[in-house]
Amino acid sequence: MSTREEIVTDFYGKYDEETRLERSRKGQLEYFTTMEYIHRYAGKGTKVLEVGAGTGRYSVALAKEGMDVTAVELTVSNLDILRRNAEGLTNLTSYQGDALRLDMLADDEFDVTLVFGPMYHLFEGEDVDRAIDEAIRV
Repeated sequence: MSTREEIVTDFYGKYDEETRLERSRKGQLEYFTTMEYIHRYAGKGTKVLEVGAGTGRYSVALAKEGMDVTAVELTVSNLDILRRNAEGLTNLTSYQGDALRLDMLADDEFDVTLVFGPMYHLFEGEDVDRAIDEAIRV
């Protein structure tokens, strides 16, 4: 049986995550609605963590707006794209990591933590609880 990490990595190896939020009206609506909510709580200078950052659509946009962004992504292929998209942005740091173990990050380090992607890929209630606990911790 495959692990969650193998399943997610295999999925994103076959799926075009880079254009998901641009190629349909549904994706565009998701992006603009999500950004509207983010802007209610975050602005220039806010320390933002995006867990499950994918290819960086939100992380890169928020960094370009002047937020101090840290992105954590499970799959190396998405992380590679995120890093290409973030070239030249000195206020965006990225890590390969899992929402269940954010050991590389200190307690209470961020003003806002975004956890979108992992919630689609966590199969056990215990894992969902652990991801939320980690998001709150940091």
